[in-house]
Amino acid sequence: MKEPSPEHFARMDAYIREWLKLFGRLVNFQRNFLGMSQELVASLAGLSRTELNHLESGTQDHKISTFIRICITLMRGPGEVASHLEHLVDHPEDRPPESPRKSQRGKNTRRSL
Repeated sequence: MKEPSPEHFARMDAYIREWLKLFGRLVNFQRNFLGMSQELVASLAGLSRTELNHLESGTQDHKISTFIRICITLMRGPGEVASHLEHLVDHPEDRPPESPRKSQRGKNTRRSL
């Protein structure tokens, strides 16, 4: 059997990044729909708020157990979410909007009197 080419792994990595980003957008959309804060969802799923933030932004890969915890916390079955993600990959027009990122600039600065 022939070794897979570097292009094969590059395509696979791009596909994985797309799924991670879509999963993050879906989590963000569902969390906001339910009116839940990142802190609450993270706490209920056994994650830190930072971990949930990375998950929602699609910037970090997570274990399958994290995927299942998030699905349960947001009241969705893992199979339902995976099926929905597959649909979103095939139908970009149905994707939830990307949430705007809030600027952290100046958040911890002192105000002058």
